[in-house]
Formats: sequence, C-alpha cells, structure tokens
Amino acid sequence: MAAPLRRVANRAKDLLFLPPFDPYWRRRLNGKVLCLLYHRVDHPGRVPFLDRFGVPPIPAATLLNELSFLKMQGAHFLTFSDLRHGYFPRFNQFGVIVSFDDCLRDMYSNATGVLEWLDIRGVLFQSTALIDAPSLIWEHSLYWHAHDPELAKALEALAHERLPASRGLVGDALVAHLRQAEPMAAVEELLAEATARAGAGEELARLARELYPSAADLQATRRAGHEIGSHGHHHYPRQCLDHEAFEAELIHSRQEIERVMGKAPRAFSYPFNSYQSGDAELCSRHYEQVATVDAQPITLDSPSLAIPRFTWPGPLRNQLHFRRWLWTGQL
Repeated sequence: MAAPLRRVANRAKDLLFLPPFDPYWRRRLNGKVLCLLYHRVDHPGRVPFLDRFGVPPIPAATLLNELSFLKMQGAHFLTFSDLRHGYFPRFNQFGVIVSFDDCLRDMYSNATGVLEWLDIRGVLFQSTALIDAPSLIWEHSLYWHAHDPELAKALEALAHERLPASRGLVGDALVAHLRQAEPMAAVEELLAEATARAGAGEELARLARELYPSAADLQATRRAGHEIGSHGHHHYPRQCLDHEAFEAELIHSRQEIERVMGKAPRAFSYPFNSYQSGDAELCSRHYEQVATVDAQPITLDSPSLAIPRFTWPGPLRNQLHFRRWLWTGQL
C-alpha cells in the first residue's frame, strides 16, 4: 500500500507546478544555479541501438522549448568558465548552465543550433576518443552488437566462453555486466573479436563517421563561444579502472582537447557519474572544476571539484512535469 500512496502523493505535487506558482519556484532558485545535463539531441528512433541502451535523446524542438521557458522566466545563463571567473547570480536572480556529456555529432549539429538561436552559451563535455574516431568506441560497439538478435547471441556465447563472471547473463543484464563489472581491456578484446567474427568492421567505421564529431566541429563550436570540457577519453566507468588508469584517462583527454583546440580544458565531468573517494583530489591535478550528476542546485558554497548537475529525465508526460523538471531538476 505504501508504494501506491507515494505515487498518489507525488502526482498531487504536480499541482504545485501550475503556472500561477511560477513566481514561487523562481524565488526558490534565486541566488542559485540550476545546471542541466543532456546527452543526445536527436530524433528518437534514428539510432535505435543507442536509444535502447543509452540515455534517451531529446529532440531539438523539445530542448528549444525547455530553454525558451527558462529564458522567458528570467534565467541568467552561465558556463563553467563564468563560475571560474567569479560570476554568480545575485540574491534576486537565478542562473542556469546548459551542459552536455559524451558529445556525439548531434551536439554540434543540433544542440549548438538551439543554443545559438537563443543566444545561450553551453558547456560540452567531450569524450575525446570520439573525435575523428576510426570506429565505434567500446560502449557503442557493445550496444550495436547487443541490439541485433543474431549478433547478440554470438556476443553472449563469446562472453560466456571468455569471461566466466558473465556466464548465465543474457540481454540487458549482460550489457550492464560488461559495461560495469569487467576490466575494460577484456571487454574491448571481446568486442574486437565479435566484430571480426561478424565481419562488421566496415559497418562500425561507417557508423563512427556518421555519429561522431570531427576536430573541426569542436573548433567551430569554441569559436561560437561555447565551452569545451573533458568527459574522459574512452568514456570508461571509473569502477573498472585503477587509480593509474583513471589518471591516464584524465591526462589523455586533456591532451587531446589541447591538441584540437590549442588550449587545455579546465573542467571535467565523470563518465557515468562514476567516481570514488579521493577522485576529486586526483582530478585537481589536471582540472580546476569537476562536474557530477548529484542533483543539487549550485550555490556559492558548492566545491569547485564537485559541481552538481541535474540530468534530463527523459520524455515528459505533460506540462506539469515540464515545469517541475525545469524548476527543480527532478520529477
């Protein structure tokens, strides 16, 4: 009975987000910054294997509606660079940072167009292995194999043969296990063999050309005034890396962005929001700011090595959920 009652109570809270309550929610945000996180800005269904296993894409028109609402409500749009330089909303203002993780090509072809239409500068945390990549990185290759029924069976058989801890796991459970619980080198070797057996090398290379950004995409975006940060190099989960491998990812990504942009990034966001005790200090050797997805507004007291963000919850059911997400970052 407790769960149904909680659902009813949560539905009742939606009524607090009727338009007459907007001034109340605006006042609650005054003196704070709401940092919103999006992953893909694309038409749902265009890339089915990413839709199935990754974060759902937000259509560009929906992103435009969301940011237009905040702009009409008087939001002051900032970047991480603004925070570094000491800019923060006054007691009677509220701020919004629009951030993106992973950064496939759709960020540069779709998301930045929305931002520029609204005269907003965004923060793009780039996984640098995607830049001009010759093939799909491990994560997207895993999703591609697992999405096709026949290839999924072959992947399962190979995983059960090579990785004893994966035996008995199939479908989504196997994907989660390979993504979160096995050494990354073992997963990449497994996927390389699965690709070779399927004769899929050319297809994965074609998908990389279609889905991933070029160095020129990043350079044009920076010239337009947006900030480029690091989201690691290979987008590895932290729990699958030792300290040395994690720091190597931090360094590699910083060097790649500096190579492409001529300037090193100053901000980093954890892939999968995966981090361990002591990681902030490790990150501070290479970056000035670190972003999490810990679902809190940014305040003047927020530490620069743990800047919280709110991740887009997926398609919203109605206008009350639309307002609830944009005023609170949660549903």
